[in-house]
Amino acid sequence: MGQFNKGLFFGSLFGAGLTWLAVTKKGKEVRGQLLDHAAVVYEEVKEKVLSQEEWQKISQTEFVKRVEEIVARYGGAKKISTDVQRVIVKVIGSQYKTLRKIVQTQPQKPAKKIKKK
Repeated sequence: MGQFNKGLFFGSLFGAGLTWLAVTKKGKEVRGQLLDHAAVVYEEVKEKVLSQEEWQKISQTEFVKRVEEIVARYGGAKKISTDVQRVIVKVIGSQYKTLRKIVQTQPQKPAKKIKKK
């Protein structure tokens, strides 16, 4: 099978999957559940990003690794398939630049002063 035919086949398969998610009742339910799970995990990631200074300095690759850890923990607790977990990681991993902007616009917390006795 030539490169063109492979691309045509897989493109058609991908398009059929997207159509199923967008058009059918069951597809809409699955898409909704996937987005619900992603929203929960995103809020956890966002909370951690805003609360810890170390998150402000990580690269996108490190960010995605940490998202994978959070999704794996969440997915294990909710018994979510690894395929769905991968999609959630992709969705949240793509939000790296958005979260960086949020972090950069947050006012810096002043350093805690240690009282001497």
